[in-house]
Amino acid sequence: MNKVVSAIFVVFILFFGVRTGMADEEGEIRNPVLRGFNPDPCIVRVGEYYYIVTSSFEWFPGIPIYRSKDLVNWEQIGHVLMRKSQLDLTGIADGDGVYAPSITYHDGLYYVMYTVVQGGVNWSLKGYPNYIVTAKNPEGPWSEPVLVNALGFDPSLFIDDDGRAYVLVRIFDHRKGKIMSPGIGMHELDLKTLQPVGEPKFIYSGWAKSSAEGPKMLKKDGMYYLFTAEGGTGYGHYQAVARSKNVWGPYERAPRIFYSSREDSTAVIQKAGHGTLFATPEGEWYTTHLGSRPLVPFGPCPLGRETCLQKVSWNEAGWPELEGGGTVPAETVKAPGPSVRHPEKEEKDTFDTPVLNDRYQFLREPASPDWIYPDKREGVLRMRGRRALGGLYGQSVIAQRIDSYRQRVETRVRFEPENYRQSAGLCCFYNTTHFYALGLTYEENRGTVLELTGADGGYREFLNERIPVSVADGIFMRMETDGYSLRFFYSLDGKGWHAVGEPLDFGKLSDDYTGGYTGAMATLFVQDLMYENKWAAFDYFDKIDLTVE
Repeated sequence: MNKVVSAIFVVFILFFGVRTGMADEEGEIRNPVLRGFNPDPCIVRVGEYYYIVTSSFEWFPGIPIYRSKDLVNWEQIGHVLMRKSQLDLTGIADGDGVYAPSITYHDGLYYVMYTVVQGGVNWSLKGYPNYIVTAKNPEGPWSEPVLVNALGFDPSLFIDDDGRAYVLVRIFDHRKGKIMSPGIGMHELDLKTLQPVGEPKFIYSGWAKSSAEGPKMLKKDGMYYLFTAEGGTGYGHYQAVARSKNVWGPYERAPRIFYSSREDSTAVIQKAGHGTLFATPEGEWYTTHLGSRPLVPFGPCPLGRETCLQKVSWNEAGWPELEGGGTVPAETVKAPGPSVRHPEKEEKDTFDTPVLNDRYQFLREPASPDWIYPDKREGVLRMRGRRALGGLYGQSVIAQRIDSYRQRVETRVRFEPENYRQSAGLCCFYNTTHFYALGLTYEENRGTVLELTGADGGYREFLNERIPVSVADGIFMRMETDGYSLRFFYSLDGKGWHAVGEPLDFGKLSDDYTGGYTGAMATLFVQDLMYENKWAAFDYFDKIDLTVE
């Protein structure tokens, strides 16, 4: 990172940036409420609890689910799609997979709808199977998926006062001379069979060329309100609202957009949109939405799209607006009660229990004992080397979201490579074409060495010469983010640390640089590109937010 960009980053952090180290006021929501890669949030309130689901794309398990009583403190209670019978992402391309889940509650049952986006010639001819799963308890177990339609992505379920149900979705049209994505379509759904009733109908276009998506329906005071995310999911993103007296329309658009950050470079929360409106038991209104925190104004956002909350009021004309009347989302918002946020404590995982924590994610497939398992007796995580980090099949990877611009991740790996095709270590991963990895490997005539490799569109090596090391007692590895800077370190005793190579550009692990939709992940990995049978052991996984240390 050059000196000019570095200076800009320092100024941005001081005045506009990530201020997680500041004390929270009582009764204050501080955005984002779900940090790191947690896009497309949808919320439902049932009794005293609020539940949020977010997109997971190519990561497994699918659809993390979070719970809160006060909108201030959130805990992950699991995932919706836990079994391969529910979600098979084998061979799914980077940025495809599970899009924009929606959660609904009706008559004692929770419903989650989602798309599994699959590759195709273009956006209008991709695969868009939309599924629905149900559960009596949001912690699961969730049912096997039922295919509802394949019209497009971002499906949501709306259940009217009379019990009739409708599915809304962004639709596509592949025919020559037609608009590729004209807007929002809808069809009725039989809640008993979970199958469509009648034909889908086009109901709303959004503004011209605005790519209306993420439809959510709300009924209030006899009016149907249709919320849509428009302008793409980058810096032009915004949330719009329209309404009608009839569920099928026609829909009248609000005089102005609901909210957006697109015209305010100083806003801490950028790319705002794709939300769900909801009410508290006391009748206060809020909305979820996604947002990103850039390294510099309108710059890269390697933490990905995160989950935020805003307070909402209704104006005299019957339209929702952000409390205070503006359109730019705020970093801090009044909570419905006196709760104080308790910063999440990322506990050091020493792998001394037989079950892995819900925070972990895997690429495209579930964890299976034939390639990964916590060895409770030895207090280590054992992982078998399989295919390359840059592939779409059989990668031995376990990951957690990076959720701070000043974060440290540390482990100790025990591995005895016998060939340069074998490697194990610590990786900062965005997707299969953009990552940085510190690996313990083997080099002819030199024995065991450390390598720093990765991908930036193509394969890269970041050391002029690999570093010879002794592996008798394992190798400690660490990576640290500090704004644009990402750096790896190693230690033989866990006390004296040595930098590996020069600082790397953390900004490249972002949607903005790659054109993707996820976020940077801290991962442990093992590769064996020879026989796929070399095992490594990891003593612990420790992730620390250095802004609150």
